[in-house]
Amino acid sequence: MSVFSKITALFSSAAVFFSGVSFGDICPYFDVIPDMIRVGIDYISLDTAADSPDKKEILALFNKKGDVQHPFVLTGMEEFERAAKEYKSGSFSVYTKPLSDFVFSNADALLDTKIYPTMEYVLDEEDSILPISRETVNRIIILGYAWQISGEKKYAERAWEELSNVCSYTDWCTGHFLATAEMALAVSIGYDWFFDYLNEEQKAILCEKTWEYAIEPALSKNYLKNWFTWSKNNWNSICYSGIGIACMTFFSYAPEKASAFLEMCYKNMPIAFENFTPDGVYAEGPGYCQSGMNAIVYFTETSKNCFGTDFGMSEIDGFSQLGSFPVYVTSPVGVFNFGDNKDRLCYSPALHWYAAEYKKPLLSSYQCDSIPGVFSPDTSDNTEKNGSGKECALSLLWYNREYVPEGCDFSDEPLAVCLDSDIGQTFAVFRSAYQDKNAVYAAIKGGYNYINHGDLDIGTFVFDAMGERWAEELGPGDYDAPGYFMNLPAGKRWKNYCKRAEGQNTLVINPDITLDDQYALAKAQFTFFEETDDGGRSVLDMTDAYSMNMAKSVIREFELYNNRTSLRISDTVECRIKSDIYWFMHTKADIEISEDGKTAVLLINGKKMMATLHDDGKFTVNELVSLKSESIYNGEIESIRKLTVSINDTKSAKITVTFEPIK
Repeated sequence: MSVFSKITALFSSAAVFFSGVSFGDICPYFDVIPDMIRVGIDYISLDTAADSPDKKEILALFNKKGDVQHPFVLTGMEEFERAAKEYKSGSFSVYTKPLSDFVFSNADALLDTKIYPTMEYVLDEEDSILPISRETVNRIIILGYAWQISGEKKYAERAWEELSNVCSYTDWCTGHFLATAEMALAVSIGYDWFFDYLNEEQKAILCEKTWEYAIEPALSKNYLKNWFTWSKNNWNSICYSGIGIACMTFFSYAPEKASAFLEMCYKNMPIAFENFTPDGVYAEGPGYCQSGMNAIVYFTETSKNCFGTDFGMSEIDGFSQLGSFPVYVTSPVGVFNFGDNKDRLCYSPALHWYAAEYKKPLLSSYQCDSIPGVFSPDTSDNTEKNGSGKECALSLLWYNREYVPEGCDFSDEPLAVCLDSDIGQTFAVFRSAYQDKNAVYAAIKGGYNYINHGDLDIGTFVFDAMGERWAEELGPGDYDAPGYFMNLPAGKRWKNYCKRAEGQNTLVINPDITLDDQYALAKAQFTFFEETDDGGRSVLDMTDAYSMNMAKSVIREFELYNNRTSLRISDTVECRIKSDIYWFMHTKADIEISEDGKTAVLLINGKKMMATLHDDGKFTVNELVSLKSESIYNGEIESIRKLTVSINDTKSAKITVTFEPIK
């Protein structure tokens, strides 16, 4: 048995021993010991793909297939020919016409180097060139699309200026490997999409610099420096995808080394797949799903075009469902922006890819809502805005024209879903309809608090109705705040109000007992879930989140009812000692509370919602002030109020709140 295996076995035995120990009323804090052991095991027992190919198989398959036909990176000639036929005939749809206009307007603007000069190698505040790398990807895809569709050399000539410029850099910033991988992707796309334009000398420059600046550093055995090789977050997907695609693009330059890194890709990329297996729920949230999902689609599609297979990656549980996650967490007015996610819609051309690949027209219908306006040059370094042209180009390539939004039937789509990931994330989502701006949407989160970009937010929820959001998530704090990503028990992340339980739409129990107002390693699963003709109901056992705060049992019931128009949240709490219990909900609504404190009228844009408090307690309205003086808040709080119920000095409580629209 290897030393690694002995250590793993020792930790596993300890975890099994401690998992049966319950210190109960004496000291629940000892439960941290087995949980910390499990955290350690989680980092050293990496779940690599069992049936992935070795480098000999990859090399043999490449040699058998012979020369790869260009283009093949991200998409193939068939997709370009379809888009070119549409462009030349002018047979656009109401969806594809503005996309095409935007891409070509963007491409034409890029021809003016006074507006868009080639970019200097400048490090940002993170000592990275990531914004430059991402903008290079954007420009090459925009110019590459315009060149492939129109055949006009001016776009290829401008693209070569960009490519030769980044190849003149002294490096591609391997100290921040995300930047390296994105630049490798950009140059790979450029080499492939402009293959028929580039001369042999130009191709050699792109090939040699990609190997020197990206692939060779990625092959380093320094796994502390190249920590993406074993990580489970979006760095895994983005870095493996970018470098892996570069290896496929420049395979012939060094076949043995290229196949060696691709062996790592097929083996280790699935490490991060537990973020969304088995149900497609992306643990880090919708914003990070966007970047992680895009990278995975880029890689698998390129692999299929290069080798004729992705070696089983797309067959892994959760892969086919991943494309549905952005739709499920999207409400009529926003997204369920838990954790470090912003409240913005999770549009991605990868949804068109998923729709076509798995025959899911709802995903294309959702993506078709993302129609750009008239292009206007943006000379800022805002890659999120500048990336619109890239998104439009890929949408035009991946969109199945048969999926006309107004002609799609969504009657078979579930109006209630319960989603899990192997990493511990879980949600229950209820809605009255899809693609309806006035639909009712209610979603609640359980899961595992110790997740990258996660909050102390077990039990938090959002609620939308009548085109408004009534229960708000606060989203990300300041990434530069001291210790912001220290998310273990008593970590500095939990000094940020919007990361604590008190900054969520959930409970806080005995906040003075512990530093963290939910247990940072807590897990919570749904014990009951059903969709009904009237809506749906779920039951979440939140006990583990409050065990350190002397709770014996904490159960939250969450129900959409009354023909999917109203929401009921019912909490049953049992404590080991007399306790202080708080119920919080953040809202942008103006709030008027009745004299008896049992009802509250919420008002947004002239629309009204009646909140009724049943059982224990009274409503009050609180400022976004922490219960602990050392906590900080870095967000904008002017428009947010906190509907509160507080019950003091009790061992048990029942808090039931209903929300019903006022016509």
